[in-house]
Amino acid sequence: MWSCKHKEYVTVKDLQKILDSCKLRLSHVDEVWPNIYIGNVTVAQTKSALLELGITHVLNAAHAKPGSIGNQSFYGNDFEYYGIPADDSTHFDLDVYFRHAADFIHKGLKSPRGKVLVHCIMGMSRSSTLVLAYLMIYRRLSLQEALQRLVRKRAIYPNRNFLALLIDLDLHLQPRHCARRKRKGACLIFQRSLESPGDVPTKYVSPPASELQKLMWTMKGSESNHMDEVWPRIFLGDMYAAKNKHNLKAYGISHVLNAAHGKFNVDTGAIFYQNVNLEYHGVEAYDMVTFDLSPFFYKSSDFIRSALNLPTGRVLVHCAMGLSRSSTLVLAYLMIHEKMTLEKAIAAVGANRSIKPNAGFLEQLRALDVELQPIRLKSTGK
Repeated sequence: MWSCKHKEYVTVKDLQKILDSCKLRLSHVDEVWPNIYIGNVTVAQTKSALLELGITHVLNAAHAKPGSIGNQSFYGNDFEYYGIPADDSTHFDLDVYFRHAADFIHKGLKSPRGKVLVHCIMGMSRSSTLVLAYLMIYRRLSLQEALQRLVRKRAIYPNRNFLALLIDLDLHLQPRHCARRKRKGACLIFQRSLESPGDVPTKYVSPPASELQKLMWTMKGSESNHMDEVWPRIFLGDMYAAKNKHNLKAYGISHVLNAAHGKFNVDTGAIFYQNVNLEYHGVEAYDMVTFDLSPFFYKSSDFIRSALNLPTGRVLVHCAMGLSRSSTLVLAYLMIHEKMTLEKAIAAVGANRSIKPNAGFLEQLRALDVELQPIRLKSTGK
């Protein structure tokens, strides 16, 4: 189970070693946890096989993808269906669906004689990632424990991107699970030395990551728009918003800050926008908890400020999904140039758009929050 002691990050390579230790042959379907099955698209589309297994709920992690024909109409009244249109790729943000998938699995298991099939095309990557997320969220297993449980039951292999997203979830959940143990003393994950017990009470401490995450979860910002104005003349969006030059022109966007710049990210660049007269700045960042985005905070913030200094300047800050990398840079701007605390910046942005900086980025923002406190105090004359 979870340990409240600080430990080093688990890496993708560590997880792949666990996956490589599995000697099982891949089969059509396996029961990997009591009443939870992982399978491929063949068994998922064979209703007689599902009835024989006693399946009541079907979670399709490859909904509407080539070869996957499942939907509620296909399954009728015999099964409850939930589809997630995930790509088994190095850029798909499957973590957006972790909570919804876990809730569906939990609901299925709570129903009378409930049995859940989670499947994708092969039953190796997308489906296993969602089952791992369920075990972490509802069964309180660490990622390594959940992975070790599954490889004893089925040959699985989440792709590197999904493993990184699961590491992010693992880090997000640690404070919550530690708190539930109610052990003596505070369980402070990721605390900087300046937050040590020896600090004087007046020392500014950024709110714990768990409290900031709770704030983000409770905000009512948009969850479905490609682009939202999150601060006057600052728009936060995804790659579709960034590539729709017609809409950018309609919204009067004059500057684009791409937090997912590069060949293996959202590969636009200044040349892409040369015919619409937009100023471009790219940050080649990766949405991984081990990626240090903080070296880009000030330069990105200055780029945003340069846009807003123009009478008609309007800036789009985007990444792939408009959730993690881009929101982190917008939060950094509000802290650096608008003199906000991290908590107030999250509240301001979250009121207009759902955001989710990964655990690593959130810690980098917390460090920035503490770094900027003397400047905030000086600006208020305190």
